[in-house]
Formats: sequence, C-alpha cells, structure tokens
Amino acid sequence: MTSSIAFPNGRLAPAPGRATRAQHGRRPSLRRTATIVFTAVLGAFVALNLHELGHTAFALLAGDHNASYELRCEPAGFGCNHFDPIGMTLAAKAAVTLGGVLVTQIIAWSLVLVRRRAGRRWRPVLTPLIVVFAADLLAQFGQAIFTPLPEYDLTKVDFTALATLLGWSQAAYLAVLIGCSVGYVALWATLAYRSRS
Repeated sequence: MTSSIAFPNGRLAPAPGRATRAQHGRRPSLRRTATIVFTAVLGAFVALNLHELGHTAFALLAGDHNASYELRCEPAGFGCNHFDPIGMTLAAKAAVTLGGVLVTQIIAWSLVLVRRRAGRRWRPVLTPLIVVFAADLLAQFGQAIFTPLPEYDLTKVDFTALATLLGWSQAAYLAVLIGCSVGYVALWATLAYRSRS
C-alpha cells in the first residue's frame, strides 16, 4: 500500500521519498525480466552440463575409473559423458542412467529450501533456477515418451535405457512415464500454490 499526504485542496500526493509507478514502474520491471531471462538461459546451460556430469560421477562410483566428461563434443555440441558399462552390475548401470536426473533434482530441491530462507530480492534469480533444474526431469520424461524401446545407450535417453535394462514392455513403460509426469507436475503445482498463499 502506497503512503500519501493529503493537501488542503483534498488531493493526495505520494509521501516524500516514495516514487510513483509512473516515474519508476518500468525500470524495475524491465530489470527483473532481464534478470529472469538471463538466469534461465544460464541456468539451462549449467543444468544440462551438471546432468551429464552426474552420469560421469555415478560411472566413476560404479567402478569405471576412466569415465570422463567433455564440455565440447560431437554430435551433441557440448556436454557429453564417456564411460564403459562393461562389467557393471544391473544396479550400477541403473545408477549411471539415473545419475544425471538425480543431480539436477537434488539441486532443484536444495534451491527450494534456499528460496524459503532468502529474501524477496533473490526470487528473480532463484525461481528461474528452480524451474530450470526441476524441468530436467520433465524433459527426460517427454524425451522418453517419444523414444520407443529398446535403448541400449545408457545416457542417451535415460528412462528408455532404464526401461530396457529392467525389461519393461512398451505399454508398462508408457504408463509409468505418463503417471510420473502427471504426478511430478501436480507436486510442483501444489508447492507453487502453497508458496503464494
């Protein structure tokens, strides 16, 4: 609510030290929009690379000491992991397959906790970062829905590769993906609603 001072003629004027919307309304809005867009673009680049680094980290933990990450590579252009699944157990292969998504989701939920403690001025930075990192899981679901089984490259289409490892049928695989996608969107929608109320 804006403070105001009443003059004898009955007109109201803004209190000293407070700018009106007409004077400064556009500048903060433009700055805020630019901050959100820049953060989202930078966050998407970082999230993609951390996703790939997650696969590499889990491959190293699974015993492939030659696993590596490359920022520039072909044909993706940037953000590639390299590892050898030969000799890994089924559980280790599943962990490597899910490693990228696990990393981005841990970051997304950590940012939610940080946002709760941070002041309002940090929301234009934290909110788009949360959206970008959380959306990685939905992007993986979407990519998997349109990729038929089987998929033998463990980190090309993560969930299709996982379903191949587990020997799922195409129907069961699609049902699980669609159910998880709806559930995940509902979870974030509920969280967003609670944060506004």
